[in-house]
Amino acid sequence: MSEQTGRHNPGGIRIEDALSILSTRSRMGGNRSVTADAVPREMKEMGQTIDMDQPSTDADRAGPPGPLGGVSAASLPADPAVPETMSDDDRRKHDAMKADRERRGKEIREHMRTMDVADLLRLVFQAQQDRVAAYKVFDSGLETVLASGNITSYPALCAKATATFSVLSDTINSIRSCLREQHGRTDAARAVEQLQKKEGEKLNLTAAAHLERLRLRNAQVEGGARDNGEDERTAALLREGIKTLDGKVAKVVEEINDCIEELRCIAADE
Repeated sequence: MSEQTGRHNPGGIRIEDALSILSTRSRMGGNRSVTADAVPREMKEMGQTIDMDQPSTDADRAGPPGPLGGVSAASLPADPAVPETMSDDDRRKHDAMKADRERRGKEIREHMRTMDVADLLRLVFQAQQDRVAAYKVFDSGLETVLASGNITSYPALCAKATATFSVLSDTINSIRSCLREQHGRTDAARAVEQLQKKEGEKLNLTAAAHLERLRLRNAQVEGGARDNGEDERTAALLREGIKTLDGKVAKVVEEINDCIEELRCIAADE
């Protein structure tokens, strides 16, 4: 299965992680320093986080039973964001939805325990296809933001993408646990764990690349009225940074495909 197209930690799409990648590049010989002050306030916190290592504790997001007798992560909506202020009626609806997710999550975990290794691996491959589709939506959304110039709409896009990736990640984490605990397949579980690590790297690198493109858009808008040579130099450096990050994403995608190929070899023996 081919991927289209960061730093591994439990976080999802977070500006702090993207800034860390950019700052590290600067320390390693980049031409400029990137700090949180360079980012608009409303973009510094862009939604939820994704645990690439463990399933959710309050609700397993693996998804409802699917055509394989298994699950389909894409068909289960992500938990809605909870605003600071919410009416009693809305809160009751939210709590009911959360309880339903927890109930369905428990059913899904129980169902996974009845699946054999081959079916579990097929679910991993399906989740990877869904990830590819999610990245296309995420990148397409960025293009819309850049074309419109309405950068303040990016946090909402980022939060939605994070929720989607979280569902998919939790699905795969649940499968990994089942492979190890139910079937004793430490080989397959380790391969899935490596896949998750590389997906975490890809997500953070993608967020960093998005941030550079947003900064480039800002630089172009601000410099358009000034005809300033310094602005053009800044834009050139940003374009160079985007190219570098895109190259890193491409390298991680190759590593992801290696992980998938290893899992396909395991599946072929089942």
